[in-house]
Amino acid sequence: MKTIRICASLLALAFLIPAAGVSANETPETDGPVKWVDFNVPARLMKKAIELDAESQSAEARLCWIDMLAYFGAKNGGAFKKVKTSDLDGLAETLRSGQTMGELTEKLGQYGYFRKAYGAVLNGLVGAYEAGTEQPDGSIAWEPRYGLRAYAPLAKGYDFSHFDDFGDRRSYGYRRRHLGHDLMALTGTPIIAAESGIVEELGWNRYGGWRVGIRSFDGLRYWYYAHMRQNRPYAEGLTEGQTVTAGDVIGYVGRTGYSTNENKNNIKQSHLHWGLQLIFDESQKDGDNQIWIDLYEITKLLLSRRSETVRNPETKEHTRADLYREADHPGAPRHPSGAGDEAFRKADPRETVSLPVIMYHDILKSRKNRYTITPDAFESDLKWLCENGWQTVGVQDIIDYVEKGAALPEKPVMLTFDDGYYNNLFYADPLLEQYQMKAVIFVVGDYTDKAVMEGVKKQHSSYILWDDQRRMAESGRWEIQNHSYHLHRIKGGVRGVSRLRGEDDEAYRARLRDDFQKLDDKIETVTGVRPQAFAYPFGHLAEMAEASLRDAGHKASFTSCDGIALLRMGDPESLRLIQRRLRAPGKGVKAFVE
Repeated sequence: MKTIRICASLLALAFLIPAAGVSANETPETDGPVKWVDFNVPARLMKKAIELDAESQSAEARLCWIDMLAYFGAKNGGAFKKVKTSDLDGLAETLRSGQTMGELTEKLGQYGYFRKAYGAVLNGLVGAYEAGTEQPDGSIAWEPRYGLRAYAPLAKGYDFSHFDDFGDRRSYGYRRRHLGHDLMALTGTPIIAAESGIVEELGWNRYGGWRVGIRSFDGLRYWYYAHMRQNRPYAEGLTEGQTVTAGDVIGYVGRTGYSTNENKNNIKQSHLHWGLQLIFDESQKDGDNQIWIDLYEITKLLLSRRSETVRNPETKEHTRADLYREADHPGAPRHPSGAGDEAFRKADPRETVSLPVIMYHDILKSRKNRYTITPDAFESDLKWLCENGWQTVGVQDIIDYVEKGAALPEKPVMLTFDDGYYNNLFYADPLLEQYQMKAVIFVVGDYTDKAVMEGVKKQHSSYILWDDQRRMAESGRWEIQNHSYHLHRIKGGVRGVSRLRGEDDEAYRARLRDDFQKLDDKIETVTGVRPQAFAYPFGHLAEMAEASLRDAGHKASFTSCDGIALLRMGDPESLRLIQRRLRAPGKGVKAFVE
């Protein structure tokens, strides 16, 4: 496959969590971000490698399909024309005999590069998942499976044609190369999420028309779907920041684009433009070293796995037909099959509670943006919750439920505030007192220190002081929790808990742990209560951060992924990577809890 570097503007969200397919005998990867990838693996070899990987899962010597492909990539300089499926069989037999991949690649100096490059393309496409079957009594029986879990980008039963058009010339706007793969299909054909991830881009682009960008959970892959249908391009309810599962319907084929005016059909033929950008370092997302991958062979691989959809005759919307979940994905819904909370409870006999967690930021009378609502809007939220029987809970309440079986209200809801703005105290606190509700506020140590130094309290720009936090905690209306001491910043392409360039695992984990503990110590000194929860700055997740949070004694962590939390009694993992719903202007709290 060909790859091209080009400068464009793409919003990216960084996660640093390894996906399925990493084996114990893998050779260490190269240091630093990869700047170039040539991925030329034919579908026939990927298919064979997946078969060998899946067959080995119950054996003592477990194989990794990406390791095996990287071995031949390193051995042949990225060329695969002479590699046969029987060569993969031979490599598998060698590994089964007791030799490790590390031993086999000891003299293959480029193996580390190829493993890192191929892993970026293929991580997450193969792994464990569960297929559900509805039982006569309405419960869901889940069957564990392992294998290819990525889906073709167009729904089952819909014809399309394609050829290897990556790198072809395009002239609209400026002379450039085609950085995707076009699948020619009829308007209205359901478009499918190839891999699970977070909706990072949603809206109009002059080149791509109505488009969706989805970031993989490990942060390495940005899947780009463009030229969607005019007027109704997206699946109903699709929003930016939402978690989607591989196989979900995300939109419909069309021919929009090539226009600075929104909703224009300026593409001659209906088709899906499907692209894959690799992002090893956040500076690559919109810089001069972007890496795009030819998806022709991957499309051929995924033809064996197409998502069947069902059409609602009233709404004319398509939804996936199967019950499916990938419980190992961080930030993924606890029931990504869409079967609903009740089905999920029946699938697991432990008591489960649904918890809407609402995420607020600024409360201001002026300044409009998606993170700011007015005091009147906040009061309307509290009034509606109160009138409809919802009761607020805090972090300690949900920890006690999970660990000790303590009772929760019949209709629990959690109100959270990020960053520690002074207007939260000025506007929100009196309303919480009036309606006898409570909230959780995630503060940033740096911001509080700056506010103390300035000594000025401004509703639009100041943050709560340490003394403010003490009084808030004493009121019983607020829990003060951790949003990092020094990490709520963007510097050199690094956001939040992202790893610094050249930082090894030990130093990275220690840096995060020290930051978390520093703020915990400060809050405990000020309020007398030690934080037990952490909200990820900018919503950026990292597996090493979760490990450091455990080191620091945190029992709960909160994301910016859109969804409803599901808490299970006796399952401490249900307290981790809790999803929240951003309360933006335009929709009341009713839309987020029902």
